[in-house]
Amino acid sequence: MEQLTVIVAGPQGSGKDTQVALLKKFLEENDTSRKTVHFDAGNALRAFADKKGYTQALVKASLDRGELQPMFILADVMSEFFVSSMTGNEHLLVSGFPRSENQLMLFNSAMEFYKRAHPTLLFLSIPESESITRSLRRGRPDDSEESVRNRLRWTHEQTMPVIEGFRKNPQYTYIEVDGTPPIETVHAGIVSKLGLV
Repeated sequence: MEQLTVIVAGPQGSGKDTQVALLKKFLEENDTSRKTVHFDAGNALRAFADKKGYTQALVKASLDRGELQPMFILADVMSEFFVSSMTGNEHLLVSGFPRSENQLMLFNSAMEFYKRAHPTLLFLSIPESESITRSLRRGRPDDSEESVRNRLRWTHEQTMPVIEGFRKNPQYTYIEVDGTPPIETVHAGIVSKLGLV
């Protein structure tokens, strides 16, 4: 199996966490020659915000309002993960990042540095109404209807142009999968479109 770099994107509630976990399990079971590492920007930011400190408290309040985080915070959590996790012989899964043009520049710099050739952008598409319903159902502390709508708004304003940039960039492979069917059906579609079966 060739080394994979897969960026999993989609609106809130599209099943990114679930599908990344299933894909990670699939890779670990079917390619024992490599480890699979996963950078989840949301989890990394929440873990950062849970620590004590003035900056952490500001980030926590900002996350609770459903806001995008400043570049220097994202650069810090991403860099810490990459420096501690990358060995050169791993499958890399990324979710929740990049979500803006500035974040894309940061991400591209890491891909160039680590010589990750031809990453794949996997976009899970679901309607906005489904996104709100699923997000509220999962019951995370930062998932009030207001914060979900805030995140959906900046997804449309800032993230969708980034997704479109991935789609048009010949350096990346763009794959779109319908995220509305049952979990196993979505997973099977992802594995198939990635050419893993």
